[in-house]
Amino acid sequence: MNKYLLMIAALALVAVGCKKDKEEEPAPSPATTGTFKISLGFHWGVSDFDLDETYADGMGHAIKFSAVKFLLSETHLENNGSIIADFHQSFILADASNEQVYTVGTMNPGSYDHLDIVLGLDSATNHADPTLASAPLNDPTMHWSWNPAAGYKFLVLEGRVDDDGDGVVDDTDPAFTYHCATEPAKREASLHASGSIAAGGSLIQHIHVRMNYFVTGVDMLATPIGMGYTPINVQLMDNLTGALEID
Repeated sequence: MNKYLLMIAALALVAVGCKKDKEEEPAPSPATTGTFKISLGFHWGVSDFDLDETYADGMGHAIKFSAVKFLLSETHLENNGSIIADFHQSFILADASNEQVYTVGTMNPGSYDHLDIVLGLDSATNHADPTLASAPLNDPTMHWSWNPAAGYKFLVLEGRVDDDGDGVVDDTDPAFTYHCATEPAKREASLHASGSIAAGGSLIQHIHVRMNYFVTGVDMLATPIGMGYTPINVQLMDNLTGALEID
């Protein structure tokens, strides 16, 4: 009988000890940062952009895109002219075929009235080994593997252009291919934006990509190919800068 009572007492002590340990677990620390995100929406005029639709280039030639991709980096937020968040190591691969929300990074709580973002990459990143890079910089379609010295393609536009004036684009029409690259192609978009991020919260800043601005002044039939930083690549990178808008 005494042995039985001792066993009950021992079990009771273990239960009390476990309960005490559970009660003494520290409470989680309150969040001190918020998360900043970016979403990109592709449009043609007031309508959503669709890779299956036919559009017109700057000279009125019917065109159809098969690929629209570009790299964004070095996002930073400002408030009254002062930088409040700098996401130097955050990279975005925008893709018209796959609209999504991109997590840029965490930041201290605060409000912003301006967003700056680089179109392209800094020199060190541009010439780093893409096989050792993390997503999205490990995408082989965005790097000139046959010409490593050129680094990454900052902007890729591919598709076909109508060459007989019938307004129909099919597989018999000539292809256009524009791969904008090298450091001089880098641009910076400075956008008026406003938002506030609280500790533990997140904010998604939407950016419109106005695809109709891409083709301003571009004759895709007369100059269907542009590689690196030729005059048409210069035009396209300038157009991309103006194509980014925030309501």
